[in-house]
Formats: sequence, C-alpha cells, structure tokens
Amino acid sequence: MLTFVTGGTGALGTPTVALLRERGHEVRALATTSASAARLRATGATPVQGSLFDPQVLTAGVAGADAVLHLATRIAPLSRARRRSAWAENDRLRADGTRLLVDAALAQGVGVLVYPSFAPVYADGGATWLSAGSPVAPTDVLRSTVVAEQEVARATAAGGHGVVLRMAGVYGPHSAATRDVLALAERGISGFVGPAGAFQPLVWDEDAAAALVAAVETPGLSGTFDVVDDEPLTRAQLAAALAAAVGRERVRRPPTPLVRLVLGHRLEFFLRSQRVSHQRFSDATGWAPRVQSAREGLPLARAAVMGCQALPNR
Repeated sequence: MLTFVTGGTGALGTPTVALLRERGHEVRALATTSASAARLRATGATPVQGSLFDPQVLTAGVAGADAVLHLATRIAPLSRARRRSAWAENDRLRADGTRLLVDAALAQGVGVLVYPSFAPVYADGGATWLSAGSPVAPTDVLRSTVVAEQEVARATAAGGHGVVLRMAGVYGPHSAATRDVLALAERGISGFVGPAGAFQPLVWDEDAAAALVAAVETPGLSGTFDVVDDEPLTRAQLAAALAAAVGRERVRRPPTPLVRLVLGHRLEFFLRSQRVSHQRFSDATGWAPRVQSAREGLPLARAAVMGCQALPNR
C-alpha cells in the first residue's frame, strides 16, 4: 500500500513510518522543513515538502495513495500550557489541517483516513471502564481534536473509511516527554499527577504505531476506537512503577489541590480518572499491546534513555 503521512518525524510518526516500511508499505510523508525531509528520506519514505495548509501540497501528497495517516500535532510546552494562545497552532493543525486533508483525500478518492485523537477527552469515569460512546468532556484546548474527529467522520459519510483512534498518553523511547518524566522521578517526584486512586491511560509508543498500521491494514474499518495498554494504572501505582524504574524506594506525588491550582481549568483533564479499554479495537483488528502496562514499560523506557541520552524531539 501507499500511505501518505503527516507528522512523520514526531514521537508517534517516527515509529509508525518505520513500521510501515518494515511491513513493506510505500510511504510518502509531509516535510515542513529540509531537515525533516532528510530524516524522512533516511527512513525510506518519500518527502513531500510544503505546508499542511497548502491544498496543492496536500493534493500532491495524497494523489494515488491508498491511505492517509494524519499524525501532525504541536502540543504546547508545560511552561506555557495555561495560556490559551499557546495552543493556537495545535488547534489549527487539528481542525483546519484535518479539514483540508479530508478535502484532498476525498477529491483524490483515497479510501482510508486515520486520525489519532486523545483518550483524555473522556469525562472522569472513576473506576468504570470507558470506550467509544462513553461521555466526553473536552476542555477548551481539546475541543479542536473533537472537531478533527468530526472531519474524519465526514470522510466516512462520503463513502470512505474514516478511523479515529483515541490514543492514551504515548510514552517510550521516541518521546522527549518520557525523558522528562524519568528525570523528574530521579529527583523523587512523580510526573503523573492527580488523586491516588485515579486511573491514567498510557500506551507504549511502538504499540501505538502498531495500532495505526493495523487501522490502515484492516479492510473496511471505520469508526472511533481506543488505543491503550492492557492495564491502566492509578496515579499511586504509576508512582510506584516510576520509583522502581529509576531505582528509588519511592517518589512523591504532588498534592492534587496544588496541581489543580497550577494547571488551571484547561489542563484539568490531567487529573481525571480514565480507565479506558482497547477491547473494541482489538476485536476489530486483532491488535494487542506488547507492553501490557507501565509497570514493564517504564523500566524499558529508562533503559532506552540510559542507552541513548538524546531522544528524538516530539
């Protein structure tokens, strides 16, 4: 198959492009800079240089493709994340970028369009298992990802196969954020914040990539699904797993009221309990995570960081 990919050099795009190539697929990928074009060529992908917001570039990218993977994102750094303006580019990538990409895909007759959404759009569910159809409660910085989901649904309504994968928090050797969490744990602090008994969904980056490839390869797949590991852990369990990964007896969890004050209302989804299940996606595609929970994933991430201090940027 020929797949057009946006965001192909990011934390999720890097392992996804590698797996597509490993499985024998041809990859054409959007490159916004000459540096990203060079990185894509090194993986065996064919770069299409230009802007996601240029319809002519998108037409060239999707022409003749069997599938589109829209992975481009621009998450605001934590130091500026309370400011609404810090999310403007991410909103544009998700809302306007997805709309333009769907337009191009429909015009060129591309059959499959896959978009990785974000599982934290779900409302706090306590200990209840959540999946597509459960209540959502996006804060203002997450509304654009819901808009992107609606654009993908437009592709399905027009006769294509739009697939939304609500991804848990992606961690692993391709994520710079993973390095930050482990560095904080070495100082005795857990970066997984929120009430002790609240569940936080995570997924290993290469498992997330495998889910995206499975969505491309599964004939006739459409709809909204969830991509998480087998066992979402509570914040207390994650703190214990972090401590074990960095060789400490324990790490401290910052007080939830203080964290709530620091994060503000638009980032309060970081504090929710979201026990998300991947069962529906597994039933549809046969996908299953190789890293079953953060108990095994965090030590693997720590080993990767120790072996390669310069992780790729998101």
